[in-house]
Amino acid sequence: MVTEISAKTILNHVKQPDTWLGLKYNMNLCRDCQHQCIYCDSRSECYRLGDLADIRAKVNALELLKDALSRKRVRGTVGFGSMNDL
Repeated sequence: MVTEISAKTILNHVKQPDTWLGLKYNMNLCRDCQHQCIYCDSRSECYRLGDLADIRAKVNALELLKDALSRKRVRGTVGFGSMNDL
């Protein structure tokens, strides 16, 4: 099931940048994933995501991204889909 949500943020700073990938930011256009892979880190209870089978799409993602990019002073690579599979 897909539910539309209004998100507060879209672009997040990576706290511990991976030098191999070179990511400074990450972005998830939705929350959760229907694949339910047993090895997935997103399933960890520490993230408090609840039932991962119910996808929550961030309908205001474009507006949030435009705003976030206009305020960024440091350029960097953005990783996509770290908490979902799109």
